[in-house]
Amino acid sequence: MSNVNLNQNAVDIDIDNLEKAAILLLSMGTEAAAKVMQKLSRDEVQRLISKMASLSGVSSIEAKWTLQQFFNQYREQSGIGSASREYLEQTLDLALGQRLSRSLLDSLYGDAMSQDIQRLQWVPADVLARFFRNEHPQMQAVLLAFLPPQTASAVLDALPGSVHDDLLVRVASLSSVSEHVLGELRLTLDRCLAYVADQSGAKVNGVRQVADILNRYQGNKEQMLTLLREHDGELALEIEKNMFDFMALRRQSDDTLQRLVQELPADLLALALKNTDAGFRKVVLGAMPKRMAQALEAQIQDQGSVSLRKVEQAREEAMKLVRELVEQGEIEFQLFEEPTVS
Repeated sequence: MSNVNLNQNAVDIDIDNLEKAAILLLSMGTEAAAKVMQKLSRDEVQRLISKMASLSGVSSIEAKWTLQQFFNQYREQSGIGSASREYLEQTLDLALGQRLSRSLLDSLYGDAMSQDIQRLQWVPADVLARFFRNEHPQMQAVLLAFLPPQTASAVLDALPGSVHDDLLVRVASLSSVSEHVLGELRLTLDRCLAYVADQSGAKVNGVRQVADILNRYQGNKEQMLTLLREHDGELALEIEKNMFDFMALRRQSDDTLQRLVQELPADLLALALKNTDAGFRKVVLGAMPKRMAQALEAQIQDQGSVSLRKVEQAREEAMKLVRELVEQGEIEFQLFEEPTVS
């Protein structure tokens, strides 16, 4: 894992800073490591846990050297440290009163509430959206205002389109939040974290799993789908949709692809191909005449930014047409990757 050079006076080990941090956190125990990670950004935590997960065979010499390096740096940089926010808050509350002290400390440390809400960036957007739906629109707007823009955008996209403009206007109209609203926001945040805890656990996409099972089912698939429809028609429809995955176009025969690019409207196909990898796009466009493929490629580029929901809807519509062609016996469609031998 690293180069170790021993001499009479010291041990010199070549370990990068990320690996040092990973070894240090693993040595601290879960509770202390968690407190450290709370101070890091999402990107820093992701890189750090990836390194921690990949560590193997750390020798006792390397671990001791890393800890010694940490304590050496700590001794060099320690002294009278800066006061914590909690210490200053208690002191200034006595001197100025809570409202004035909060305003002053927010300008020094950043809004404490905003920092608390930043934790929600780790929660899947669809889970946050389900919680948001039960809150008053103004509270939804306040929560969106405090979230990181990328997370807020994903949550907004997961909410009904009919409320998007109202929420954005509410967010744009915010300039400050009263102490009363902050109190309500703290309670809302506590409820949100409790809701997220209830939603946590091992994630299983049961519909997708059944679709994959049926794709490999050696018996009568149509008969099995009929039985599933008798149990739950809507669930059976979702399973059937998942059996026809848009990305399965990659493994279709030239004849099937050529028929599909003729049947699918160009606008729909261009939208469905948005954000696909170059290899997948090359396969699909390769089934078209060169000039038509160039025109479609240009159309994809001209679309600019498109919401993920619109792209997914286009893919569902495309695969609905594929299912109809299969049911009519017009095309053969390979639903899954078949094993091969050489």
